[in-house]
Parts: sequence; C-alpha cells; structure tokens
Amino acid sequence: MRTFSVIVMVLVTGCGTTGPYEMPGAGIPPIQPIPSLPGSHHHVQPGETLWRIAQSYGLTVQALASANRLSHSGHLDVGQTLFIPLPPETPRFLWPVRGSLRSSSASQGIEIAARPGSLVRASRRGRVAVATRDLSGWGKTVVLDHLDGSFSVYAGLHQIFVAPAADVRQGLPLGSLNTRPLHFEIRAGETPKNTLALLPPP
Repeated sequence: MRTFSVIVMVLVTGCGTTGPYEMPGAGIPPIQPIPSLPGSHHHVQPGETLWRIAQSYGLTVQALASANRLSHSGHLDVGQTLFIPLPPETPRFLWPVRGSLRSSSASQGIEIAARPGSLVRASRRGRVAVATRDLSGWGKTVVLDHLDGSFSVYAGLHQIFVAPAADVRQGLPLGSLNTRPLHFEIRAGETPKNTLALLPPP
C-alpha cells in the first residue's frame, strides 16, 4: 500500500524541494513538445466523443471544436491529437489526463494509463508544494497545494515541468507520462478523498 506520510512530512516542514525538479530540455527531452499556445494536447481514445473530451477538461464543445477547427459534431479518429485550450477556471477538480482507468480506491486514489507523451495537467489551480524525482517509491511526483486545505498528487511522471513554490493555473501541464500509469489523488490534509467522485464523469 502506498503511503502519504512522506508527503505530509514534507508539507508540514515546508520543504517543497525534496530533490531536483526537471524542466523541459533538462535531461531526457519530453516525448512530445508542449504546444506553443496556452494549453496542452489530448490523443483520442476508442469510444471518445468531442462532448466527453470537452467535459473532462472543463471546456464547452464549441470551444474545443473551434480550437481544433472541427464542426461541433465532428468525427474523431482514434489516435488523433487535439489541442486542449486552457479552460475557464473553476473550483471543481478536472481530469489531469484522460486514459484507461486501471484502478480506483477511495483511500488510495486512481491509476490512469495514457499514451506515452501525454501531458498531465493541474486538476485545479494551486501552488507546487512538491516537485521531486523520487518520493518514497512514487517516482517523479508533483503535489499541488490548493491553499484551502486540499492537495492533489501526481505520481509516476516521466518528466516534471514545474518548480516548487510555482503558482499553477488549472489546466497547465505539470509533466508528461511514459508507459507508467499516472497515480492521482485528492486529499484534504492527510485525509484521502474519494478522488473519482470529485471528477467529472469518466
């Protein structure tokens, strides 16, 4: 079972920098570049629709279609890359990445398997409390402090794009994935929340 105790200790002691963070261009380059426009990208999975993708990222169908020059009922091909513009900010949590839900637990968060190179976004606005290459067996991990007693955890990253103490807008990329699923949790202090219940329908 994964433990949150190391993260809690880091947050309580105020040590956000638990190891060197990785910026794009440092070490191994990202598998896919971050788009030059404000936003990120999404690879269409089997069964996905424009409406479902837009809902996951806090966008209207019109906004997503316009950003990609598609009709509102435009056909999507599996593997097609869509540009995801930044959504209007909201206090609710959004999916950090879309993919196959491998597991879900009220006490241990969720595991999301996505295509290598997929960008992991800030589920909600927050401040980077932790950005480290190795956190107690979690691997490359980012923790956002949402400054209201809640935290979101993004573990199993391939690369990290943010630095400790940075203020991050909802929807901005925090890092990228390789073949390892993203481990994602939402916590109220040390108390785990039912992460899946706090996200839009998958």
